[in-house]
Amino acid sequence: MSRKQLRTALEYIDAHCADVLRLSDLARLVGVSDTYFSHAFKAATGVPPHRFVMQERIRKAQALMVTRHILLVDVAAQCGFSDQAHFNRVFRSVAGMTPAAWRRDQGAAQ
Repeated sequence: MSRKQLRTALEYIDAHCADVLRLSDLARLVGVSDTYFSHAFKAATGVPPHRFVMQERIRKAQALMVTRHILLVDVAAQCGFSDQAHFNRVFRSVAGMTPAAWRRDQGAAQ
């Protein structure tokens, strides 16, 4: 995958990470097959596309959690998670703790 293709995919993920993102849509966006995109993306970023999207969603969630007083269920919805349980599972796998514990550690208002 070229740098331009990678940049296009990363910008699209950043802008749309709260939406449903399919591997086939990302591959089509940059004009390659699903398999090629998956392997090339992992080679370029160090993580598979799905994991990268989940990490982006968690980064956006963390930004919301420290800058605004917002319920965790609303953070989950705004960041593209199907429900708060899904948000909690992914957050823990990425950040190593639950969203509530992370927010407490940051000193943010709940």
